[in-house]
Amino acid sequence: MTMLLLPPPYRSSVSRRISILASAGLVAAILACSIYANLSFAVRNQADYKYFPPFRPFVDANTNHHLGAEYFNIAKAIVGGEGFANPFGERTGPTAWMPPVLPTILAGLLWACDGNRDLVMAIFIFLQVLVLIATGILVLALVGQTTNRLGTWVAAVIFLVAILGDFHLWFQFTHDCWLVLLALNILIVGFCWFEPLHSKKAAATWGLCGGLLAMVNPIVAFAWGILSLVVTIRHRSWSRLTLAVLTAMLTLAPWTIRNYLVFGRLIPVKSNLDYELYQSQCLLPDGLLQPRAFSVHPYVSRGRERQEYKRVGEMAFLDQKRELFWRSVRADPLDFADRVASRILGATLWYTPFNRAEEARRPWILWWGRLTHPLPFLSLVILAFTAIRERLHWYQWLVMGVYVLYLLPYVVVSYYDRYTLPLLGVKALLVVWAADRVLSLFHTREGEKEKQEVGFLDVDGPADAIVVCE
Repeated sequence: MTMLLLPPPYRSSVSRRISILASAGLVAAILACSIYANLSFAVRNQADYKYFPPFRPFVDANTNHHLGAEYFNIAKAIVGGEGFANPFGERTGPTAWMPPVLPTILAGLLWACDGNRDLVMAIFIFLQVLVLIATGILVLALVGQTTNRLGTWVAAVIFLVAILGDFHLWFQFTHDCWLVLLALNILIVGFCWFEPLHSKKAAATWGLCGGLLAMVNPIVAFAWGILSLVVTIRHRSWSRLTLAVLTAMLTLAPWTIRNYLVFGRLIPVKSNLDYELYQSQCLLPDGLLQPRAFSVHPYVSRGRERQEYKRVGEMAFLDQKRELFWRSVRADPLDFADRVASRILGATLWYTPFNRAEEARRPWILWWGRLTHPLPFLSLVILAFTAIRERLHWYQWLVMGVYVLYLLPYVVVSYYDRYTLPLLGVKALLVVWAADRVLSLFHTREGEKEKQEVGFLDVDGPADAIVVCE
């Protein structure tokens, strides 16, 4: 056995080259997926839809004109001079049904594109692809700083497999998922690299960021608050946390004041929580959202729900739903507990498709989901247990915290697979880190066994050299 001593530049140049190649491959793959998915708009013979997912003739699954449902209707109302209103496509008046950032972005795009929905859709898809690419690069960057055995190319493959597992939702559907994903990315980057509470200026900036994140998605703001509290406890920066929270409240204040003046209620971000609770508790057998719950949704149907919404107004409509929810819970508290347990299981270990009848026609997709869906949660468990033997990096604890904090409100209130789509990067990181940790522990045991058998070989040379065996 010959032994070569290689200086550190060899290692760093190889690592850098692999990282660049992995990033380039990831970017190319995401762009290719988006282009391929949207070629379906060029189909003239409907039988040719068989070449696009779900690969069935006469079935066009491309719903990229969707543009966020209620979000887009509100955007049209803003551009039409009616303000933040009309979430269900009719003149139903002012609303706080959805958080304000995405409707504002869509309204700006509609105005800039002179009402051309196709052009708005193209820009929207472009933004979604950019966020996917940025998320992939963030995953590679964190993997490059925290792994021992697995390289960035493995992380790129795992990330792309995760995207392909939700191909329809990422490339054939347009909603708020990319924007919430961006918000989670900002949260992770802020905690990892910018020390958001190390000074008063940083705390004020972090508070501004927290307020904006809340207006994207209140659950991201929940994670922002809890994680900021954890950082404060670690560094005892209570005055700076107070400054950050006050700044976040000031950032939210104009929107909250608007809601109070319009509805006479304190609505910090959005109003539809009561409908989400009612929908999961009263319309479904197991608490997991299915198409039949949306079939009577005021956005989808002009039926009884929308007519009642128009007749009594948003607040009275939601008051009715809150009363129906609590009446159901008081009548059978264990049923609510069972539904929460079902959502916990569905969000972590047992894949339950949104459209169960459709997935039953494609059993291989169902079982692929059953195989891959529990991997992020199991990875989190592996990381937590192995931390007893070997300390985890702060970045790893942070991402684990984001996973738990983001899922928690959904399993309590309402859940289906689209709601956890923004955890794309978080899930990929958990799987990579768990695999790397298992490999590292295995190699450590193998190394200890080998040393016991043949003894330790001491090689003279520079302390930072790398030993390569041939």
